[in-house]
Amino acid sequence: MFRRIDLAGKPEVPARLTEVEAVERRTAIGHGAATIHTVEHVLAAVAAHVIDDLTIELTGPEPPILDGSVLPYFDALAQAGPAAVGGEPSVLTVTAPFTVTDKEASYVVAPAKGLRLTVSIEWPHPLIGRQAGTYDVTPESFAAELAAARTFGFTHEVAELQARGLIKGASEANAIVLDERGVVNGGKLRWPDEFVRHKAADIVGDLALTGARIQAHVVATRPSHGGNIALARALARAGRRTGMPGREAHRNAGDGYRENHGLSAPPLPISARGPDP
Repeated sequence: MFRRIDLAGKPEVPARLTEVEAVERRTAIGHGAATIHTVEHVLAAVAAHVIDDLTIELTGPEPPILDGSVLPYFDALAQAGPAAVGGEPSVLTVTAPFTVTDKEASYVVAPAKGLRLTVSIEWPHPLIGRQAGTYDVTPESFAAELAAARTFGFTHEVAELQARGLIKGASEANAIVLDERGVVNGGKLRWPDEFVRHKAADIVGDLALTGARIQAHVVATRPSHGGNIALARALARAGRRTGMPGREAHRNAGDGYRENHGLSAPPLPISARGPDP
């Protein structure tokens, strides 16, 4: 759950697929003045920690981009000390294979005991080319393999995207910025395949909008935010859900905040600014 404490009435925006507002270059949820942009990084940290109950308080329309990776949020949640609260978490289990296609993005989904991602991307750039990786998503593996991978973009895109109100805060401090030869101003990569690792982290964050822990092997080819949300919706339809979405259950009992499911963390206050990449 996100809470906009900068707006009158402190409106709450559930981190759910029904709230998805935009998927171009980021995932945005909510509507009108309460819209929250680029939720995928903080939600990836929440999902990677297997946290089921969290309220994130924002003072603006977007969580800060920070260094462009999930790592600062992952570390903040670890320091906050998630605690077990008992109960049964909501789990989505895939029981039969299926496929999802959204424009150039395609996904093959199969049963698995946890969340495994096999991701491949391709860009006509000397530092990217074709990259692929397979990741079993656990708190430990996410911290080691995906959390520090940064978002990326190209110098030739900047003017057009900013004219459309996107990536307004883009800089070398919060993204890998590429020209036609490499990273601008001699910047260094954290891994040679940092690009596909970040795309895998984005999938984890977008799938968190199902409101459940995912048990599936997802083979993603050229994933995008639009494709990830289409995948999440297909998982919500086709997967077998166990456990009750606790926040809704507790609302019915008169408690609008705390779930009695899995792991919980205290409110995470975030000072936000206008849209970034």
